[in-house]
Amino acid sequence: MSKVLIVDDDAINRMILKGMLHKEGHQVIEVENGKLAVDCFMLEKPDVILMDIMMPVMSGYEAIKLIKELTEDQYVPIIALTAMTDEEELAKCLSCGADDFLTKPFSQIVLMAKIQAAIRMQGLYSTIRQQRDQIESNRQELEQEQEKASKIYKRMTKKSEIVGLSLRHHMSPMSLFNGDMLLSARSSDGVSYIFLGDATGHGLPAAVGAFPVRDIFYAMVEKGSSGDEIINELNRKLVDIFPVEFFLCGVMLVISADKKSYFIWNGGMPDVVIYRPDEKKIINKIRSANLPLGIAASDSFNAEFIEVDVKDDDSIIIYSDGVTEAQRSEGEYYGEQRFLNTIEKSLPFQVIDTVLKDIKEYCGDSSQSDDVSLIEYTVTQA
Repeated sequence: MSKVLIVDDDAINRMILKGMLHKEGHQVIEVENGKLAVDCFMLEKPDVILMDIMMPVMSGYEAIKLIKELTEDQYVPIIALTAMTDEEELAKCLSCGADDFLTKPFSQIVLMAKIQAAIRMQGLYSTIRQQRDQIESNRQELEQEQEKASKIYKRMTKKSEIVGLSLRHHMSPMSLFNGDMLLSARSSDGVSYIFLGDATGHGLPAAVGAFPVRDIFYAMVEKGSSGDEIINELNRKLVDIFPVEFFLCGVMLVISADKKSYFIWNGGMPDVVIYRPDEKKIINKIRSANLPLGIAASDSFNAEFIEVDVKDDDSIIIYSDGVTEAQRSEGEYYGEQRFLNTIEKSLPFQVIDTVLKDIKEYCGDSSQSDDVSLIEYTVTQA
């Protein structure tokens, strides 16, 4: 049984409608003008409203608008009652918020059909609202779980031995979890190791996939292993644990204890850029000559490093593809060439700030589509 509010200044009309509705088993409330209808709606919370349009004190048009404002996210169907048959007037009933209309004199068959249709629509709306609320509740619960997991992840990855003031970095995850990983440490004999990894995809799966790298890296640096030994061990371990479609691109920079020698291994990452600020030019790019980690077995994997010629104040720039694949709203990528041009406009020690500012200007308010990592190591051979 539904509760129906009848709003009509004509007592006879109210009596006729009330009789029809009682006959069908509906509970009826009746008032004679729009103002009382608004007050009654707030008090009684009817399921359906039959609203006359032309009334004293407050017209049906005004009452419908006010009631619709009060319903917020609830759906309370309002059927406008009118003696008018002009199409513009009937359209006005709907434009002010009525869900349907019924012309006088009333047909009981049509009236009941419209009420039943309104009640079905109300039930459908209620179901959708419940599903929406459940989805929102699930979303909030998942978000809370992700935040907790993120805190645990950050604590587990907190150890970082960034090598001196020569290394500046920026890391911006697309989501709570970062699929890019920056690790740096110095061995007991003074050799420095810097590793930037970019796992397949982004978010939690990428972060979990990159996580084993951390423990292997720090343990082997502490043990005094060479760069190729660390890379080989990382690859061996990741081949064992990664599914077929998963891999880890990476760059490792190894700096000798006397800071005279610099070695780079690049496996699937963008070119490592050597920038000479005093000449305002890029003097070298170290392309990837190796497979990413976690793809090939040891007997077909290359862990050979390349020695690079650098001098004091040169910048060694390592970055993930999230930098060059940053997109503006039109879908165009920031791109490697613009990235390189921006580097050549940079002052010493300011490559990261200059690039990030240019990406922001290029992309505007476009949302980030991948993890973004950018490292600038300034050579100091003294």
